Amino acid sequence: METRRRCKRLREKDEKKPKAGINIAEMWVIKITVFTFFGAIICSFISQITTSKSDIIISIMLLSFMILISIIFDGIGLSVASCSEDSIKKYARFEKQYKIAQFLIKNAEKVNNICADVIGDMCGILSGACGASIVVQLNLNAQGGHWITILISSVIAAITVGGKASLKKIAVKNSSEFVFMSARIIGIFITKKRKK
Repeated sequence: METRRRCKRLREKDEKKPKAGINIAEMWVIKITVFTFFGAIICSFISQITTSKSDIIISIMLLSFMILISIIFDGIGLSVASCSEDSIKKYARFEKQYKIAQFLIKNAEKVNNICADVIGDMCGILSGACGASIVVQLNLNAQGGHWITILISSVIAAITVGGKASLKKIAVKNSSEFVFMSARIIGIFITKKRKK
């Protein structure tokens, strides 16, 4: 009888407790959505200014750079997602970089989301703007202009997807090397005073 009363009291306490609000996963989705929204606005604004006032050589160079960044970050995102903590233990002697690598692997979902989705999408916006700028600067006539526009867009898409596909194979096979290399680059920008 006493046990039933205790159970009843516990149930009443649970019912009175306020329900938990937004959890960490939901908060991350909100943060990354807002960040991507404003990031895309900034990238679009920069691409409009840069491509409208630049010549065709600068547009091609910027396009190449954006495609390369998109490919590299996609590879980093995949390598972090496919790497395990055991596989980076060989780098434990590099204490600072090892801790960063562990942090990346523990937050693999977020790192992959930032590298593959956020940075990839922003590079895609800039790549599209550069492609459009190249088409405009070629001064194409109305008759065959649309075919050249389609061709340039297709070439940009093919190079981006082909580059990502080729790097993905390497990133999965050498995931620990990719993660440690990323940790070393991040380590350059983190001061010794900061613990995280």
